[in-house]
Amino acid sequence: MNKGRYFLLIGSATPLSAGIAIAQAQEVSVPASERAFKSLDTNGDGRIELSEFKPKAERRFARFDGNGDGAVTSAEIETALQKPLERRRDRILARLDADKNGQISRGEVDGFIEALFNQADTDHDGAVNQDEAKAYRAALRQKYRASAQAKP
Repeated sequence: MNKGRYFLLIGSATPLSAGIAIAQAQEVSVPASERAFKSLDTNGDGRIELSEFKPKAERRFARFDGNGDGAVTSAEIETALQKPLERRRDRILARLDADKNGQISRGEVDGFIEALFNQADTDHDGAVNQDEAKAYRAALRQKYRASAQAKP
């Protein structure tokens, strides 16, 4: 498979994968990841009690209850799940659609991937090692946090 097709396939799968991940993330469940577990374990005792678990579930319910009537309809669930997909779509288009024509071409994907790779390859040796990848991701998180804090 040539490089252009490979990246195009990744780009094409992203919205579908994101949709599945967003839908799963919205469902209330006992956390499996260490990070999610620790975020619920507010007293840090290594255990999640109902008093720690219930507030998060209630916040999620409130996000789905668009009209605030204390009941969630299928239409409200669909609306709540659609919002992050729309934001993700808009971010993908903003980042990859270089000519802003509403479409992402194979050339735009290739250009984006090359720029992203070159940005992460800080020692310019033609490869990204684990430390460079971690540093790149950390810089992205920091940039995202700074932009989120700057918004009113």
